[in-house]
Amino acid sequence: MFKKCPMCKTIWETRNKFLNDETLKLVGYQKYMGLYGGGYLLFKHKAKSCGTTLAIKATSFSSGAMSTQRLKRIYKKNTK
Repeated sequence: MFKKCPMCKTIWETRNKFLNDETLKLVGYQKYMGLYGGGYLLFKHKAKSCGTTLAIKATSFSSGAMSTQRLKRIYKKNTK
């Protein structure tokens, strides 16, 4: 299992299923400067009777730091 919505209990079995779900919208990035740095991508689950925001480690969508930086740029580009 890749992710489970804590509110409506929807389950996304794989990263690809999560990314292809049209009820999810990328709404933000939360920087985290802990032991390994990185951050969280914030997704709004716009399914009927839901609306929660999911926080997922950005590294869950990449295979390294360069990919995480690319995700940050994509988010910034989409919010302009």
